[in-house]
Formats: sequence, structure tokens, C-alpha cells
Amino acid sequence: MPPPPWQRSPRRPSRARRDPITVEAITDAAIKVLDSEGLDGLSMRRVADALNTGPASLYWHVGNKDGLLDLVFDQLIGEMRVPAPQGGRWKEQLKEVALDQRATILRHRDLVAISMGRIPMGPHALRYTEAVVAILRAGGVPDDLAVSGYLLLFALVNGFTMDEMAEPVTGSGGQDGSTGSDGSDGSDGSRESLSPSDVSGYLASLPADQFPNITAVAPHFAQWDNDVQFGMLVDLYVDGLAQRAAAASGPPDA
Repeated sequence: MPPPPWQRSPRRPSRARRDPITVEAITDAAIKVLDSEGLDGLSMRRVADALNTGPASLYWHVGNKDGLLDLVFDQLIGEMRVPAPQGGRWKEQLKEVALDQRATILRHRDLVAISMGRIPMGPHALRYTEAVVAILRAGGVPDDLAVSGYLLLFALVNGFTMDEMAEPVTGSGGQDGSTGSDGSDGSDGSRESLSPSDVSGYLASLPADQFPNITAVAPHFAQWDNDVQFGMLVDLYVDGLAQRAAAASGPPDA
């Protein structure tokens, strides 16, 4: 397929006999570094070290770090699975797609960060788009709504997982003046991460005359479960999309 005009990877002939390093090997090595050391630890030199080569070889094949991240992004999208469209099951299939998107992101913690500002137009991304839009169209979703629904699905999953994977602000010091193992007094404003039960207990302890609604529902905060809440969010998204699609199609013929 033709490359998009904004492609950042250089279009150069293969140098297989002189340089055994391939774009695929570079991309795979970059994903391993990304998963083990995070986006901050991913550099051209670090990937080159993992391949026992020099950074110059990487620059020849992928251009620069942005070009490498484009390739990594597309490769990770390629891990996402999409079922063959079944018109009568399009809502269930769309939920399956959302669950698989989340699972892929949870395997690769920086996937959402890499996606920011990137147009998913690599070969894997194009096939993925084709497959998801096929599910929507097979279900009778109008074309304009199919495009909106597809794009909003990414926004929904990315937003939930971004919050889900956010690293809590932690600290070894406390407000009672105690110091941490490093001798610090914890005065940087950091705090230990809280569990849903901690949050629920605190909310239940608030003055009921000032916060009658919060204290009434406080026990339910302890029941927060990311899997359950994500499933509910996807249900709401799919149900709303289905209602829009039905409204756009008009009333059934008498």
C-alpha cells in the first residue's frame, strides 16, 4: 500500500548484505525497551545497544526517534484483534474490540502516550480501522456515525486507561513530622496511594449535614473495580451509539 505523505521513516533501499539490522528488528527491540524501561528510557542509543549495533544503523532505517515511535505505535496496534463482522452481533463485537484495546494498552503502559499527536495510518492501523468500521457498517450504522463511533472508541479507551495506569504519587514521609528512609521529611506534598476502601471510609466520615449525598453513597466507592467500571462505560458507549444509529435510520417501515 502507498505510504502516507507524512511518513517519517526514510524510504531507502535495503542494505541487507551490509547491515543485517532490519526495521522489524529495530521495532521489536524498541518495544522491549519501552515495556521494560518506559518511554523516558527509550532512546535511539538504548535500542542500538539492545541490538549490539550503533545508533547510525538505526537512523539509516527509521530516520529519527519520531520515526521509530511511529513504527512502534503501528506495531502495537497490530497486536489488537478484531473479529470478522457479524451484522446481528455488532454491539457485542464492538465491546470485544474495546476490551481488547484496553488489554493491549495494559500490556504496553506507554501506548497511549505514544499515540498522542500521531495519526494512526501505518499498515497495521489501516487494517485495524478497516476491520472495526466493517463491524459498524455491517450492523447498519450510518457511515458518518461509523466514523465518529470508531474515533470515539479510541478516545474512550485511551482516557480510561490513562487514568487507570497513572502512577500514584507516593512518599515515605508523613504529616506527623516523621522522616522517610532517605531522611526526608515528606514535605514535598507527596502522599501514599489510597485504596477504594480508604476513600470510602474518608467520605463516610464527612459531616453528613454538609455532605448528605456523598456520605449516603460513600460505601459504593469501596466497590470500585476497574474491570467492572470499564465494562459499564463500554456498555453505555455502545448503547448510546446504537440509539443514534437507530434514530438516523428512521422508524421501521409499517
